[in-house]
Amino acid sequence: MIPENKIRVIHQQLKNGEPEGEVREKLKQEGYTEEEIQQVFKPHKYDMRSWYLVFAILITLAGIFELINGGSFIIILLGGLLFLAYSNELKRLGKKK
Repeated sequence: MIPENKIRVIHQQLKNGEPEGEVREKLKQEGYTEEEIQQVFKPHKYDMRSWYLVFAILITLAGIFELINGGSFIIILLGGLLFLAYSNELKRLGKKK
């Protein structure tokens, strides 16, 4: 197990521009296993809920405007899919907590 202070030092090195591959090699040379190294380099999960909601509202309003002017309803479907993505993100983050 890699200590917390070592992980903080590694993250600081990465922020300062040291290549990830070199950091991984140093950790391997220090005797850490691949699973322990993988714990340090976990990918960041981004929170896209606000973007989904904003664009779902905008695209749905654009779809309604298009439908009123004699267009098709396919844009409203796209807005609905974005609302669905928003609700899925809420469920996913709710299960995490």
